[in-house]
Amino acid sequence: MKLFDLSHFKEKCPIEARNYFKEIILKLEKIEERLDSIERSFDK
Repeated sequence: MKLFDLSHFKEKCPIEARNYFKEIILKLEKIEERLDSIERSFDK
């Protein structure tokens, strides 16, 4: 039994990491939109 199967990381991690960071960016954009709407409501 291998402790680390590097073939898994070479094949899967770039795609998994890209998808993970895309999800983070989308969540941050949603938070930014909410903050903008809150700021606009206070400016009124």
